Amino acid sequence: MKLLSVIILIITTISGCYRPVATLENRLVSPDEPHLRNIDSIITDAIHQRAMPGCRLFAAKNGHIIINKCYGYIDYDSVTPVSMNTFYDFASITKIAAGAPCLMRMYQDGKIDLEKPLNEYFDLDSNGATLGDALAHQAGFKPWLNLRGQLATISYELLNSPNFNVENAQNQIRQTICNQPLNERGTYLYSDLGFYLYPTLVKEYYNKDFEQFLIDEFYRPLGIKLCFKPLRYYPKELIAPTENDTIWRKTIVQGTVHDEGAALMGGVSGHAGLFGRAQDLAVLMQMYLNKGSYNEVEYLKPETVDKFTTQAFPDNRRGLVFDKTPLDTAINGTPSKMASRLSFGHTGFTGSFTWADPENGLLIVFLCNSTFPCRSTLISKLDVRTKIHDQLYLLVKEH
Repeated sequence: MKLLSVIILIITTISGCYRPVATLENRLVSPDEPHLRNIDSIITDAIHQRAMPGCRLFAAKNGHIIINKCYGYIDYDSVTPVSMNTFYDFASITKIAAGAPCLMRMYQDGKIDLEKPLNEYFDLDSNGATLGDALAHQAGFKPWLNLRGQLATISYELLNSPNFNVENAQNQIRQTICNQPLNERGTYLYSDLGFYLYPTLVKEYYNKDFEQFLIDEFYRPLGIKLCFKPLRYYPKELIAPTENDTIWRKTIVQGTVHDEGAALMGGVSGHAGLFGRAQDLAVLMQMYLNKGSYNEVEYLKPETVDKFTTQAFPDNRRGLVFDKTPLDTAINGTPSKMASRLSFGHTGFTGSFTWADPENGLLIVFLCNSTFPCRSTLISKLDVRTKIHDQLYLLVKEH
């Protein structure tokens, strides 16, 4: 079957030349397949109800593309349609697309020990929690960082001025996190806080910045355009806006990270800040599905990928960094209830969703900006992502 060579294009950026890698093949089913028409209807209805102005959908099974499609516009002005080159803010998908690759590499290189106490890596109070506990969101971190003080003293104008010292802001935020007492270890509570800290380990063990390590070890060799601070490389018109922020930034957020904490970190963090196109994230997720290899190049060892994507602790559904399906099948989650317990992925606050299932080779990347213009949660109330995922499972069962 002919390779879809347009999946990845050669691109020269500030960080170097990205060579093309294209092993995802086209096409498994006809675009007129009934379940794909159902997906079109689900998305069209969501756009009509203003759950989102548009979206990108990519799905594949065993490396064969099922759907690779653009819907709607990047905003409600309906001027710029979503295209194959539209970049979206990944929000918390950053955790598995930036944080996880670094953590997995450090783990397999013997730089980190998941059983070591967390306070041996960071200046935290001891509650007995290990690094593994933190990666599974059960170390006792509070769910989020109260940034009211920082946002009150750091205006958005100052943040973007030459006088703003990003390194000082990063250190202050990390110290604020370390100064907070931890709750009891062992209870699952989703938290961003550890992911502000993990990038410092990359610098410590490899003498490279978090972003440069990702570029050198994963993004450039994979030939993908995932990046932080995309306005350094791409025009604003290629980037979907995430909010009309009337409180802090007092402008439309487009091309800069939506998450305020990541913004204060200079746009680069382990918890949020990554941008990209659907086909680029699909390559990374396919690498995970391939147990660490892509295009005959090994980026991670199979046992490393298994370690992080497998349920890590009893009574906690999550893997290490990666999310998984609910343990109680009566509970509704974003992934389809037809997804296996082997499956893994993540959601993002801006509305995006990606999931991979080793049991049947199904991969989905759904990117959108449902938070534009005013942080709507209608996409969740309408179950848009779950309904799309359901249709894909029904489709692959028939093929």
